Parts: sequence; structure tokens; C-alpha cells
Amino acid sequence: MVLPPHVLEFSSDDGDATSALGTLYLAAPTTDAPPTLRYGLSRVAPDSYLATAVNRPPFGPAPLGDCWAYLEWRAIEDVLNDPGPDSVYVHAAGISLSDKLFLLVGGSGSGKSTLSAILLERGCAALGDDVLRFAPAQGVFHPVPRALKLDANALSILPLAAQRKLIDSVGTVLASGVWYVSPLAFGAGRLASPGRPWAVVVLEEAQHRGEPRLERSGEGEVAVRVVQSLLGAEHGMGPGRRAAADLALLEAVGEARAYRAGGCGAADLADLIQEEAART
Repeated sequence: MVLPPHVLEFSSDDGDATSALGTLYLAAPTTDAPPTLRYGLSRVAPDSYLATAVNRPPFGPAPLGDCWAYLEWRAIEDVLNDPGPDSVYVHAAGISLSDKLFLLVGGSGSGKSTLSAILLERGCAALGDDVLRFAPAQGVFHPVPRALKLDANALSILPLAAQRKLIDSVGTVLASGVWYVSPLAFGAGRLASPGRPWAVVVLEEAQHRGEPRLERSGEGEVAVRVVQSLLGAEHGMGPGRRAAADLALLEAVGEARAYRAGGCGAADLADLIQEEAART
């Protein structure tokens, strides 16, 4: 898996673990370059696994889902700790609707993963539901190979047939009440191409109440919110590089339409976003 400047290798000698780890590679370009970060999963008992990550003691023995979630979390943490000179990471989701890239920005619990899952189930494509890579030199957002994380409430919003399909898909694992689901579980071709956003939607982070709403907002205000979603500043990004990344992000979203969204009813909010994408 390539996440510049790193090449991540996930390996296992166990079939169940291999299918779960394989979902991480879906959005990653192939490479023959040697790995710089290595992770492993091994079965130590019929229902017990051991996870190994870089420069850390082994995690486990524990169920497969818990070990898998541990490795996925550690891998992203390692990349954020050392993003290299050509990449920064943004806490956002990326969804392609009518060939228009929408960034969904909001804190944990704001509904990025739920909205991503609903729109994927409806046939849209995604860059990711939580973390995106941004290349400042090109001003383009790229996917980060990760599974979508859906709790029981998010999963229940999807049609029953879709719920069953996702749970039964190869590579789906359950850890601490959260389903880790590969984008491929929604069907082939659900990985969006890298690009610049056509629109940015800021999701309210307070408790979702009232009628679902999607309202035009000030482009400058929303652009600042995207910059505030930049990850990795606490991992050694110096002030000069941070300023350059901020400027590149502002330029990349400068021509994007700006929206604020909120209210209860994730499916209804997805309707509003799709209607806006089709109308304009």
C-alpha cells in the first residue's frame, strides 16, 4: 500500500485475516518498492489473534476484529507522524455525485461515515469517509485506503438487504461494536478518482435535531473550516510547512461551493445533497 512517502505492508498466514487486510489495499496504487512500514496478523488460537506493528509491543491475543482495528489505527497514526514533504492529511470524507467531488467536513460523530455509506449504497463513489490525503503541489485530494466504520445506528439506516450484504462481504470485520466495511462491499467501481472539490459541506457537530437542511454558506468561512481539519500539525509539521499547506488547501477549495448541513435524518440529508448535485 502506497501512502507517500511510505509503502505499508500488511501480511498474515491466516486466510480470515488476509481477507480483512486485503480491504485496505483497494484504493492503494500498486508498487514494487520495498515496504517502509510492516504490520502482521497471526492466529494463535482458534478464535484468537496477535497483531504486530512497527516499534510497538504485540497487541493481543484478541479477536480478529480487535486486532485488525488496532493495526488499521496504528498504520494511520504512523503515516500522520511522518507524512513526508509532499502530503498532508485532512479529517474529511470525499464523495463523488454526478461526477462532482463533495468534501464532507465535521468532527467525530457529525455523520461523515453514515452519509458516505448511504451515498455509496445509492451508487455514488467515495474517496473515503474519514481521512483524505491532500497533495499541496497539485492541489488534489486522494483516497486513503481505509474501511468505512459503521456502528449499529448507522448500519440500521441502510436498507435491510444492504445491511446483510455489507455484513456478509469478504473483509468486513466487527470490533467493539463497530463494523469495518470495505468500499468494495458496495460494488465495483465505488472508488472515486482524485480531484479538487466541487463543493464542501460542513456538517454540524451538535446533537442532530430538527428538519434536515442544506444551506449555502460563505466560501471563506467553509474554507477556514477545511484548513482547521488538517491533521498532523501536532506531529512535527513546522510553521513554514503548515503555512504552505494551509495556503494550498485554501486555493484548492477556493472555487468550491460552500454549504452547511444539519438536522436529523441522515437519509433525508443525503437526499438534499444528491438533489443539489443534480440541480447545479
